[in-house]
Amino acid sequence: MSFFLKSVGSGIASGVKGFFRFIFGGDESEESRWLRILVLVGVLTIGLAVIAGFSAFFLTLQGEEQTMVPEIRGTDLVDALIDLQEKGLIPHTQVRYSSDPALKGKIIDQRPAPGSLVKAGKRVTITVSQGAIVDKVENFVGQDIEEVRTRLLTLFATYKPLLRIQEPVSYVFNQAPVGTILEQKPEPDTDLAGLTDLVLIVSRGPQTPRVKLASYLGITFRQAIPLLAKNNVPFVFSVVDAAAGQTPEFIIGQTPAPGTDVGPDTRLELKIARPAKTQDRQLFGIFQCALPTYPVWVDMQLDAQTPTGERRTLFTMKHPGGAVAVPYYEEPNTTLILSIFGREVYRDMVIAN
Repeated sequence: MSFFLKSVGSGIASGVKGFFRFIFGGDESEESRWLRILVLVGVLTIGLAVIAGFSAFFLTLQGEEQTMVPEIRGTDLVDALIDLQEKGLIPHTQVRYSSDPALKGKIIDQRPAPGSLVKAGKRVTITVSQGAIVDKVENFVGQDIEEVRTRLLTLFATYKPLLRIQEPVSYVFNQAPVGTILEQKPEPDTDLAGLTDLVLIVSRGPQTPRVKLASYLGITFRQAIPLLAKNNVPFVFSVVDAAAGQTPEFIIGQTPAPGTDVGPDTRLELKIARPAKTQDRQLFGIFQCALPTYPVWVDMQLDAQTPTGERRTLFTMKHPGGAVAVPYYEEPNTTLILSIFGREVYRDMVIAN
């Protein structure tokens, strides 16, 4: 191996010596001189090319001139492009909706951030507002209010809300189906400049004819509750001490009086003679709660769940909301559960005093 390296080194040295003898000495004939000149020019050309290549390589390593990314958020697109051009930066434009209608056509985001030092020729991503996802009030008349409510919640799930339904909504009797929007303010096609309350008047359906109130006097509360629920008569019970001749558990007072013509929203107040505190190992009490007043009647259900987990329904009915007071006899530690449209809204436990 050593012999091989020595041979190669000796060959290269001989070649270099021969090259210099050829250039600077040797045959002085006209043909030889021109040949030497051509060879020398070729060597110089190659040398200059090598030097130029190294120079370009080191200039690339040093990098281009740095520049500072300008603050362009909030400016118009044209002004932003000019600012980037003056800094020698290349814009890459994106568009998306924003929550503020006034930002339409303006820059709402940029990357890299303002003040960053980057190389000239760097690409800067700028986001331009396409305006609000909704910029005008839609015509909601004739639509169902719950569908409109759901659509607005979905529409503004990502962006800041620009339109919300003003609560409480006004409900009126009308021949249109329950929940149909009859009137609205602002009017359709009104421009949205910020958060706006949508005032609605909604149908609660045709007015139910007035009816003559039945009599519930002289029966027990356990007999009356199924009848009241079947007829969808809103009711509240209260307890009074029994007078002479009055039987515990029986209804002894009714307001409005039997035979009164009443509308569908009339709440019947019933008084019962105070029952015994316990009966057949069960406790007496009144389940009470206050519900919101609903614009339309809801499906209400009262269940009793025993300590062993057994559950039974005490009654179901259509109900307008408001005060609820229902007497019961249940075993201790039973849970009473009130639901609206199948969703629990209130519960209470039967506990011995």
